[in-house]
Amino acid sequence: MSESSIPRRFFVSRLAVGTAALGVTAAAACTSSSSAAAPAPPMDTLETWLATMKGANKCIYDCVGAGGASDGILFARNLLTLSGEKLGTKDTDMSVIVSFRHFATPFGYSDAMWAKYPFSDLLKFDDPTTKKHAKRNVPLHDEVEGFKDASIPGLVARGVEFTVCGAATTFIAGMLAGKTGDAKAIEAELTANLVPGARIVPAGVVVVQRAQKGGFAYTFAG
Repeated sequence: MSESSIPRRFFVSRLAVGTAALGVTAAAACTSSSSAAAPAPPMDTLETWLATMKGANKCIYDCVGAGGASDGILFARNLLTLSGEKLGTKDTDMSVIVSFRHFATPFGYSDAMWAKYPFSDLLKFDDPTTKKHAKRNVPLHDEVEGFKDASIPGLVARGVEFTVCGAATTFIAGMLAGKTGDAKAIEAELTANLVPGARIVPAGVVVVQRAQKGGFAYTFAG
């Protein structure tokens, strides 16, 4: 073996080791860069509101139909009552939302709106007292039969929040206005006449998504 071949082999081997080390360093740098968490976007107004609900046990009841509205109210009442009776929780330990969207949306409007507009015709919903199409928001007055606090006021008194779908409100206002009415004015009127404890949200599907993102369990009420 010639003396000149030894330095060459030594150089080649050192070059290979150096290249490998450079590759490891570059890979590590790339991994470190890619694994760095992107800064969280600022919370929107809906997320900020949800964050104010401090009860550790969080649930949202998603009501989409006329029957689903009363079931969502009943389910929320049962969660509060039975969790308290069987597991010792207090109402303050619970963060509960009942969401009225789609065909359940009118249950978020006041009696005055039910008397003025034909929601009962749209929903095919009868007042159990008169047995005729409702001219009042029934859960705003009547408990689900046999279940104490299973009404809108009963739940509001226990800290439950209600949300009303803004997208459905826009759609309903358009239907009520028809071709000649003022849909914007009707929408503003509906928005200004919600049941106590309720708030308009951009859309029911949005509050459902944001609530789950914020740690709320989801229950479909029908």
